[in-house]
Parts: sequence; C-alpha cells; structure tokens
Amino acid sequence: MSTQVAEDLNTILEKLSEHARRTLTALGVQIEEAGRVDEPTLRDTLRKKGLPELDAAIQFHRDVGGLSVPALSLTFATARRVAHGPTRSTPDGEVAIPIGRSGGAAYFIDARGVLYRMRDAPRDKELTPVAADPWTLLEKISLLATVEPLAKGALCLRLRPYVGAALAGALGAEPAVEATDSFHRFFRRGSLVIVDGHPLRDEGERDTLVWTPTLEDAVAALRAAGSACGATGAELTTAGAELRIEPRRSAPEPPSPEVLREDGAVALLAGAGEEGTSGHVWAPPGPPRLEQTRLFAGTLLSWETVDDQGARTRDFTGAEDSLSPLLTPRAVRGLLRLGARVDPRRKGERASLERLLSCWELPAHEAALDFEARLGGLRFANVQWGPFGIVGAWPDRPAATEAASVDEGQLVPIGAEILGSVSYAVDAEGTVHLEDEHLEPTPIAVSWPVCLERLGAASADEGELPCSCRIKARVGLAVAAALNAAPVPEGTDQHASMWYRDGISVLEVAADPYNREPQTAVAARREGDLVIALQVALQVAPDAAVEVFGVKGDPSPPAPEEPVVARARVWGNTWDKAQRELCIYGGPERYRFVWR
Repeated sequence: MSTQVAEDLNTILEKLSEHARRTLTALGVQIEEAGRVDEPTLRDTLRKKGLPELDAAIQFHRDVGGLSVPALSLTFATARRVAHGPTRSTPDGEVAIPIGRSGGAAYFIDARGVLYRMRDAPRDKELTPVAADPWTLLEKISLLATVEPLAKGALCLRLRPYVGAALAGALGAEPAVEATDSFHRFFRRGSLVIVDGHPLRDEGERDTLVWTPTLEDAVAALRAAGSACGATGAELTTAGAELRIEPRRSAPEPPSPEVLREDGAVALLAGAGEEGTSGHVWAPPGPPRLEQTRLFAGTLLSWETVDDQGARTRDFTGAEDSLSPLLTPRAVRGLLRLGARVDPRRKGERASLERLLSCWELPAHEAALDFEARLGGLRFANVQWGPFGIVGAWPDRPAATEAASVDEGQLVPIGAEILGSVSYAVDAEGTVHLEDEHLEPTPIAVSWPVCLERLGAASADEGELPCSCRIKARVGLAVAAALNAAPVPEGTDQHASMWYRDGISVLEVAADPYNREPQTAVAARREGDLVIALQVALQVAPDAAVEVFGVKGDPSPPAPEEPVVARARVWGNTWDKAQRELCIYGGPERYRFVWR
C-alpha cells in the first residue's frame, strides 16, 4: 500500500467510531487502488452508461471510493460498478447509481445521498434503503460484524414489531447514535446489540433483533418483549446447538395454551419458506431457560431448549418411519446417517403437484407423483427430494398452461442439490436420470427406490469398511463370489449391481455417468479381503486400472524373497505423477502397498 493510499485510508477511519475502526481493521480493511479513479473518469463512465452525474455519487467516490473489506466481501468501487453493474430505480422512481457490493448484494446511491441495498437474487428485487450516508453504513456493518455469524453459545432473538427502545431501557442498553439514522436504530451495552430493522437482510427489515452472548440477557429480553413491550412474534436462533433427529412417533405433546399463557409465551415468527408454521418461544419460571417449539398443521416438528448446559434441538422429522417400508434396513441406516428427514412443509398433495407441473409445462409422470406421496419433503446430506418442493422453489413461476402443450418425454425432477448442480429426474417409465452442469441426463436406476437403495447403502458402512478400491472394469460378480458376498436385489438392475456381507460391499456400475466407462467399487473391513478383491479382479481383467484408498503406503524397496501378490496400473490422478503402478507385497500376516 502506497503512502498516499495509507493516508487516505486513515482519513476514512478517523471519521468512524473507535469500535468501527477497531472492527474494520481486524477485518483487513484496505483501499483497492484499482477501485479508485479520478473524477473525470468517473463522470465519463456515468455519461457512457447514460446515467446522470449525481453530486452524491461523485462525493461518495471522493469519500470512500476503493474502500474494501475482504473478510466481508465488501467493496466500494463506483466506476467499476457503474461500468459492469446493473442500474436500478429507487422505490420513488428516482435513478440510483451502483456504487459497490458485498456478499450477495449490491449497493446504490440516489441524488439525496441515501444508500440502498439490493440482493443478487431475484434480480427484480426492490432497492431497500440501508443508510443515510457511507459513514453510518460502515458503522452499521461494523456493529453487525461483531455479532454475525453467531459465535458458539451466542443467541439471537427476532421480535415483531419494533420494540428496540423499550428493550434497551429494560436491559440498560444505550443508543448507538453513530449507527442510527431514520432507517435503523441501534443500541448497545457491551456485547449486547439491539437494532430495529436488519440493514443487511430482507428477512428482519420489520423486526427488532437482539444479539447477546449471555442466556440471562436473552431471557430478560424475551420476558420484557412479551409483557412490557407487547411483542406479537418472536424467533430464537442459536449457534452450535446439539441436534438430535428423531422419528415423528417420539414427539411429545406440545405445551397446552394454559401453560404457554402462564409462562408468557410469544408466538413464533416463521421464517422465509415456512408458511403454515406455528409455535411459541417462552422463558419458563426458575433458572434462566428458553424454549421454542415449531409446529406444522398441528404436528410438532422441533423443540429447542437453551439453558446453562447449552442449546439442544430435538428434531422430530426423522425419516425412519417413511423410509423403512421402501428400503432395506441397511439403506435406511445409511440415509439416517446422512441426516435423512421428511419436512411436511415441503410436501404437496397430488392435485397441487399436478397443477404446479402443468404451470411449468412438465408432465405428471406417475413415478414423480408416487415419490411425492411417499417421500415428499425428504432431505439428506446436501440434497432436497420431492418434485413439489423442488419445482415450487423455482423462481418466476409462469401462469398455468393447457395440458396439451406438455411434452410427455420430458424429465421431472425428484431430487436436487441445495448447493450444487447435481439433480435427479424421472421419465415416463420411472427411470431415474442423473443431471449435472456439464452432464447430459444419464439413466442410473430403473426406479427411485433402487436409486435411494444405492445412495443409502453407500453410507451405511461409513467408517466400518475403511479399506476400499475402484476398478475400471465390470468384475463385481467374480469379486463377490470370491468374497462370499450375496446379491442385493433391491439395489440391482441393468445399470448397476450390488453384493454385500458383513465386512464386504461390492458395487458394479455398467457405465459411470461422467466417463461412460464400467467401474467396480469394493469396500472391506480387512486389508486381506481388499487384496483378494484386487487379485480376482486382475485375473478377470488383467489390464484394468485401479485406485486404492484407506491403506498405508510403504515406499521401502522389497526384499529379494518378498512375493508380489498383485500388480496393477494406477487409475486417476496421484500426488506424484510419476507413480503409475501399484505393487502389493507380502502375505496374509502383513501386506505392503507400494506405489511407483
């Protein structure tokens, strides 16, 4: 950083409170020279985009142009945003100039100098006023950076309507005038932070939020909000809560209305995507404790408790009861290990799903309707299942169309990664196809139960079968026979075959979806069984390449009398490109795996 840039940064920081200076410095605040341009260049950029040369935008660039906080993905670079960012209008129809962005959002300024925020998706989201000037915005961002994301053990209460001033009085918090303007009011007392309206979130714009590391403050805030302040809704958020997923049959009866009234319970504020959810938040008499229930259609979904032992959540959406009639116990065990749950809020009735598919001009394949009826709302690992929840979450839903326009040959999604590009879809015959960003739809199973059987089996023995290998050939039948593994008909079809016994798992895939080549995967508890699998595989397919995992390599040279029990080409990338061969030496007492 040049001397001039360092001086400019100090000039900016000197205009902020000590708390903001300390926080932003800890977060690596800097000035990006690439984000700073001279005033004539900025004016020229505005003219080229057909935008007015607003004095407020020019002054903003003079004040904080080029400021960047990498830890928050925050950058103020007016010229760059004007050249490459979107242009928008304020809610009053005035022109707004793009001046910066942070993670998931863009910032704008109008002729009065008011700053606005717009999240990245959906693109047509209205601009939300966020601060009266850049200094107040930086103060707000600094305060929020100290409480979000929640540290382990910290608590956040969301309350409706605005009750910030009353809560601050009850909790002894003082106004944080440096972060307060006509859009948001902040209050502080040590690590306790209260704000009317969340500046950086769409959810919470109409609510008061309370962040605190102490349970006593949270209990006092809730009691004050429910009694003295007249809050009509509340939601408790914790960090690092111990989660226990249980089947629905183990759910207790929710507290009676009489008990809730006696404990001063406040109705639950359902979050985005939780339409139809109800519940309560309350602080029972006695030692500091918070309770929160979440229900849907009268069914208890979860019960969270926070006390001096920490935060614990009992989740009653466990999928065991839904999966057991459809899959083998081993597959059910595997999916439960992945956290399989069935959320009734993500499930749709048959008629609702048919209407939704029609809106998107998708066929109502019976396999998709059957999946929704049995497992709609299923979720495990990073995948959401059920066509109603998946298609219903697509943006920009079109109007209903005539059924005649539907192409029956189209695939209907039944599973999709929440963060990622992998999805699963069924055709008219019920065959499951795998789709990915760079992969054409590829059939992987004759039905969705077979697909789920394989996915569950793959995780059922995690940690119990530490040795594994992949062989680039169809050798599953021979390997399974040598290891006395029995066929698993529930997971076998023309696309893949499964065999299993205690301590051994074999999966043969006719064609891997990504490289279209056959593959056999073997997992074993003992190294000796893995060696047998490799020996048999190489007898059937001598030129097959292999990958081996979960065994310790030994680079020492073999003794003259040490036998070679298996030798194979290495498949895939290795940490050393020169290692292209695997040799296994020794015998049942001790095997040595040598890559060279």
